Amino acid sequence: MQISGWPNGLAVDYVERKLYWGDAKEDKIEMSHLDGTHRLTLLADDNLPHIFGFALLGDYVYWTDWQRRSIERVNKIKGGEREVIIDQLPDLMGLKAVNVFDVSGWNLCSDRYGGCSHLCLPIPQGYRCACPTGQELLADNRTCIVPEAFLLFSRRSDIRRISLDTNNNDVIIPISGVQDAFALDFDIGDDRIYWTDVELKKISRAFLNGSNVETVIEFGLEYPEGMAVDWVAHNIYWVDTVANRIEVARLDGTSRRILVWKDLENPRSIVLDPSEGYMYWSDWGGVKKIERAHMDGSNRMVFIDNGGRANGLTIDYSEKRLYWADLDANTIELSNLDGSDRRRLQIASDQQPYSLTQYEDYIYWVDWDKGIFRANKTSGENQTKIQGHLGYVVDILVFHASRQEGWNLCAINNGGCSHLCLANPSMLDADGQGRHNCSCPMHYSLNDDQKTCSRKLHAVLRYELLPYC
Repeated sequence: MQISGWPNGLAVDYVERKLYWGDAKEDKIEMSHLDGTHRLTLLADDNLPHIFGFALLGDYVYWTDWQRRSIERVNKIKGGEREVIIDQLPDLMGLKAVNVFDVSGWNLCSDRYGGCSHLCLPIPQGYRCACPTGQELLADNRTCIVPEAFLLFSRRSDIRRISLDTNNNDVIIPISGVQDAFALDFDIGDDRIYWTDVELKKISRAFLNGSNVETVIEFGLEYPEGMAVDWVAHNIYWVDTVANRIEVARLDGTSRRILVWKDLENPRSIVLDPSEGYMYWSDWGGVKKIERAHMDGSNRMVFIDNGGRANGLTIDYSEKRLYWADLDANTIELSNLDGSDRRRLQIASDQQPYSLTQYEDYIYWVDWDKGIFRANKTSGENQTKIQGHLGYVVDILVFHASRQEGWNLCAINNGGCSHLCLANPSMLDADGQGRHNCSCPMHYSLNDDQKTCSRKLHAVLRYELLPYC
């Protein structure tokens, strides 16, 4: 049904099978049959300045009016008998009229909730069971469970999930404000997902059900194509492909610091190994390579040279292997975390893997043209399509506790650091432990106690004169 105004309220007359609505733009109340035919204007005059809440009970239509600050009613058949029920009520919004002594109607959901464990939704053909956000429907189409593991992937305009425990298709996570989602990661500790948006030039986070969207990093970003969460120290790392730098901050966006900026030509993907204190990233510059450094940016080295345009870096933490997609050769490669035993995974020759993730015995990848696939992580055998026809998927990961295990001293009281605790395998104490050092945000310096930070006055004055770079 075409409506040119603002239909602010809807009400159904279940007995007469009619639909009523208020139009706040045209200042009138209309009605029709439920199939849209026999459309009529019930009431229209200058004394309907702004209809908002709308309801029907018995022989009357009731509504709230913002400007008149009133609750009124009119006969639902002829539009007569108009009456102001109450007025001079500020901030009037919705309205519901109910006869608590008259409960009528029936559908299949009325009988033991249709056998559904959670939600029973009536449809013209009967009913269907549904689940709260974050749960998945089993093959019986009645029982909802919280999946143990699921795939998260970004599809530019939205972020979706696919359960690995059920046979359900992808489900959109209802996150508001997504324009061009790119890199993804999560923090298993508080069930949040993090993503970069290369159109909005910011990094955001939200709970898995899509609620409580927050901006983590908003300024000074050009093209944040790679991002990774340090789940032990509660830090976030990201790669800016245009600004050519790698930065770190706390998960809430505070204590931001540049770690690597020299000799970066086109950095792309980044992955972290907090237990061992290393970070890995790919560079698509003149000499395409994968580099490794301590998580404080020190002890940088070329890890894999002649690696092609490496993307989708992911670590198999149990087997201590690094996987990546070579976009030039359309292959998946892997090596040990010391760089040895480099080889290609034998997958179908028509595949074009772009982004990767690993879980249990499988490596999962995205092919832009064909969908999401998986195969045995060692042999490449048992290749299976998980989901096809997804469009432009740019990042993928498995949400499961096994993907964020491990420990270092940053897990205890932030390692005693006032700001940033950064894993560092060379920082060992007398007992052979430690694996961290304290660091400070830009324009702060580390005090003699090697734990707390103080603001550098000359740096603050310089920052006010020069833009952040």
